[in-house]
Amino acid sequence: MNNVFLYVATVLIWGSTWLLINFQLGKVPPEVSVVYRYAIASLLLFAWCLFRKRKLAFSLRAHTRFALLGLFLFGLNYVATYKAQQFIPSALNAVVFSTMMWMNIVNTRIFFGTRSEPAVWQGAALGMVGIGVLFWPALTQLDSNNAVLIGAALSLGGALAASLGNMVSHRAQQEKLPIMQSNAWGMLYGTVFTAVIAWQQQLPFVFEW
Repeated sequence: MNNVFLYVATVLIWGSTWLLINFQLGKVPPEVSVVYRYAIASLLLFAWCLFRKRKLAFSLRAHTRFALLGLFLFGLNYVATYKAQQFIPSALNAVVFSTMMWMNIVNTRIFFGTRSEPAVWQGAALGMVGIGVLFWPALTQLDSNNAVLIGAALSLGGALAASLGNMVSHRAQQEKLPIMQSNAWGMLYGTVFTAVIAWQQQLPFVFEW
């Protein structure tokens, strides 16, 4: 596919997710919302893989990767991000979460020994500045209080979980695990992990039509 198309698609999908999270927050607990989100997403991906006759049987080692992917990228990441948005507006949540770019740079160095070129650091800095400028009007209206600190901490935790999930994804790609199937299984595991978290907290599985 054309790189420009992929880039634009990524920006639109990632950018719009903050609005959609706002729509999901309401009567349904954040953890349960994540369960619904990834239960539907995993079913759609599995259906696509079956339709395309993609391989769905994998080794135990591969499922270990899928489970870690689900735990970090499709579980803890989104639970923390959803809960953060109960304390802070989506603008601040997006800005704090964008620190994941720096975490990715550091984590690829730790886990894979990858040295980042100066251009990568400059690009990450420029990206954060751009996000900050975009949401500046909303950020200037924030009050420094406990709710903001709690929300920012949750958002940072979500960013860290997402970054660790990205490291698992990178390792899976190094091992030539197919992306569509990896995401399908990862989302399924993420759904299960998050459902367990919700169940342990005795959260109601309500649905707001």
